[in-house]
Amino acid sequence: MLTIIVFLLILAVFLILLLIALSPGVFLVWYFQHRDKYQPEPKKLIIRVYLLGALMVIPAFIVETILEPIFAATPHKILNAFLLSFILIAPTEELLKYIVVRKWVYNKTEFDEVMDGIVYCVASSLGFATVENILYVFNYGIGTGILRAFLSVPGHAFFGALMGYYLGRAKLNPPQEGRLIFLGIWWAILAHGFFDFLLLTRTVLVVLVVGFIIFLGFLTKRNLKRAELLSKTQSEACRSETNLSSTDPEQK
Repeated sequence: MLTIIVFLLILAVFLILLLIALSPGVFLVWYFQHRDKYQPEPKKLIIRVYLLGALMVIPAFIVETILEPIFAATPHKILNAFLLSFILIAPTEELLKYIVVRKWVYNKTEFDEVMDGIVYCVASSLGFATVENILYVFNYGIGTGILRAFLSVPGHAFFGALMGYYLGRAKLNPPQEGRLIFLGIWWAILAHGFFDFLLLTRTVLVVLVVGFIIFLGFLTKRNLKRAELLSKTQSEACRSETNLSSTDPEQK
């Protein structure tokens, strides 16, 4: 009887930790997917990108584990934080998230709006963030999970939304495609790098993280509104073309 009680307690703790680790990422994927209201993306495709983003934790872990001792070898704490954040962690993780979107959805016909870029990049980012969150929560506990639910996980979503806004624009603007893709990756790396830098300094600069996340939230809100407006215009244009085609006598 005692063994069963202990087992149930352990199982309950495990499920609580798992719920805390999974909830922020799943909720944010749902939120961004529901903002795509004019031409919603296939849920299967979003889930696929989310899972592929989760798998990117493996190559990121390998690269960062191998290179971290090199970047952390300098004696100055602030310089260490800068090199790890801007040269190793942020570029590695953001490029891997980008690869998922570029390789598996960017060239699909479903990717036809600026909003689609945001949705898919956020899904890739949150897949990555969810696995990372599981590792942190099970290693450091509920308190870490609650902090990350309001900081790190939304941070990954906002980095992805920033990249996705530019990728969506790039898809619809072939002459500027290369420049816009570069800008998307560049700004995502800078945002991610600055976020990590503030944390890794382990100084009073850490308090700026909250303000930075709020700033990224407002920036994401602005980009979502712009993307929604473009989607609405695009949807109305398609509807008008359809109506014209259906009423054109020459088409009958």
